[in-house]
Amino acid sequence: MVLPFLLALVGCDLDREIEKLLGAIAQTFWELGFERSEDPLLAELTETTGRKVAEVSPRKDMPIKFRVLNTGEVNAVALPNGRIYVFRGMLEASDTEDELAAVLAHEVGHVAGRHSLKQFRLSLGISLLADLLNLNKRGETIQTLAGLAASLYELGYSRQHERDADNYALRLALLAGYDPKGSVALFEKFAKNEGKPARWLIYLSTHPPSTERLERAKRANEDLGRIYPDLPAFAAHAMVAAGYAQRGLYRHAALHYEAAVKLQPSYVPAVLGLAQAREELQEWDEAKKWYERALELEPQNEMARQGLERVKSASQNSAPSALHPAPKQTLALKWLERALSEWEQVERQWAEGQQTAFSATGNAALQVKNLWSQMRSIPLRFGPISITFSQSERRDQRNSDDVFSWRDATRLDNLMRTRDEVAEDCARTLAAFQIAMSEVESVFEDARYATGLWLRALRDWQRLVAHGHNLPQGIVSASDESSRILFRVAVAFERDAMAVRDIERQITRAVSALAEAANLLQRQRSSFVWLAETKLQLARSALQSATADLHSLLSRTKEKRAQVDKALLSAYQTRLSALEMKTPSPSEGKAPAPVVRKVVAYHLRVSEDKVVAVREKTPDIGATALIIAFAKAKRVEPEKLLASVDFGNDWLSKLIGDRAPSGVRVALRWLANAWERDWELAEKREGQQSAQPDGGDTTKDDEQ
Repeated sequence: MVLPFLLALVGCDLDREIEKLLGAIAQTFWELGFERSEDPLLAELTETTGRKVAEVSPRKDMPIKFRVLNTGEVNAVALPNGRIYVFRGMLEASDTEDELAAVLAHEVGHVAGRHSLKQFRLSLGISLLADLLNLNKRGETIQTLAGLAASLYELGYSRQHERDADNYALRLALLAGYDPKGSVALFEKFAKNEGKPARWLIYLSTHPPSTERLERAKRANEDLGRIYPDLPAFAAHAMVAAGYAQRGLYRHAALHYEAAVKLQPSYVPAVLGLAQAREELQEWDEAKKWYERALELEPQNEMARQGLERVKSASQNSAPSALHPAPKQTLALKWLERALSEWEQVERQWAEGQQTAFSATGNAALQVKNLWSQMRSIPLRFGPISITFSQSERRDQRNSDDVFSWRDATRLDNLMRTRDEVAEDCARTLAAFQIAMSEVESVFEDARYATGLWLRALRDWQRLVAHGHNLPQGIVSASDESSRILFRVAVAFERDAMAVRDIERQITRAVSALAEAANLLQRQRSSFVWLAETKLQLARSALQSATADLHSLLSRTKEKRAQVDKALLSAYQTRLSALEMKTPSPSEGKAPAPVVRKVVAYHLRVSEDKVVAVREKTPDIGATALIIAFAKAKRVEPEKLLASVDFGNDWLSKLIGDRAPSGVRVALRWLANAWERDWELAEKREGQQSAQPDGGDTTKDDEQ
């Protein structure tokens, strides 16, 4: 009782020291058990997003650090010492930066709420924590901690802790300038995948039902004023709007600024922000109206005055001229119609194969979970074995010729060593199989995503060509090649589903034979030795067969990955080039519009000047984004990478190699989705304005 009091007097936070110790031990196990990602762009995307969230955390005494683990499973975990691990699969499954921010904010919430320490106390009681202060018991206590810390994530948190972390996720994301609707999108994804894909199994099995969490997130987003008590709804909308503006997503920024102004018409930061967003979108009349409104509220506001002058000048210089629309490209439109029909066939093929593939991997994942539980119950030896016999057994030995001799005991000892070796082989094979299923599903999901992306991109180009824009020839060849690739991959997944079932059966036989052998050896009867030996041989044979099939499956998956990546990145290039073509640019030549520069620079974590410099040497903004992303992943300057690229040849295949870096795919996914959704707002607004000739207020409908 005296020692904690003395520690308190010298300023030592006992809880924090215990968290550090517990977290350090758990960290060792995590980093030994999982390979860290070496992808620099993936690490940068995680770090920059996580840092924004961590900076607004209410807990400042525990530094937050983020690491990416190189596995395709969808998961994230927070350790008590502030170390947060994000699986590569979680990043690859996130459609926007807001979704990842929701995940990281949830994990930061566990650290801020000290949930690990509270759960640890509930599991162990206070006695073990007190033993940490007892130097005589320190070694014994740390051994106990090591065993518990290694499996801490399996214990999970209480439902109340999870609710608290979800509340933190909404609050911290909002304060960091992210849209709290990222939590809604995330929980919708989790609810959709519950009980299905294997790569989601770990996360979904250690968290509460997603439907309950989804409903809470939806209710919170109905009124942003509910999320943070000290932040009224109008200020919350303005904060989210500023975050969108920083990313170059000015339509979403304008949407939230309008909501803020509607709630508080005299809130100058929202009025000024709305004027700036409309100016960036080159909506001069709207920008002028809101700059004037800002000056009415604050006549001395210099930013509003300068903005109004810029808008008046730009409006005069961009007076509409009599333009004659270019004629439609009939041949291009016919090709686009045919191409869309072919892509719809590919999409149908994927829809048919999805149930087969996910059924096989999902069932296998559940079986792997059961096998892990069975493996944990198998008795393994950690020290020398001693053979003892009961009195009745000694009488049996005297009357039997089949008694244990020195050689028999040695044979039993060797078999027990073999049992442990087979158990290790089973554990490695189970882990490899789990990773393989995650990789198979990752390729499958990327292929499905690429199919949908191509359909959206070609429909965009169909509208652009109908308005007189030229269809780049490269899109034709890229679309044809991608559709062939993805159709072949879709058909091949049926074979992979059969392979997954075969491997699952073989591993199940191996674990069952191992468990039977362990049970026989535990009885230590000479009459069972030969049967145990047979069971161990069966287990090894099944493992060898499973390992060979697993290598074959991974080899085929690796080949598909390179093909799918090419189709996916071609789709990104096509989609981004269409979005660039839709964006009006006041400049001539290849210089991208300010909005384009902003959104691309932010999502690829480079300067706008870098985007402009690379765009001058590439065919379109899609190629620009690909070059910048690959340069960051390869740790070289874009100009150096450009020197080795020939856009006239198969340049994408040379860049991709065996597989595209995860950071490239994640960055382009966030960029394309964010930019596309911003344009969806514009198209929705145009549709509503055309339906309301009197120019009625559409703010409420847009917000919904």
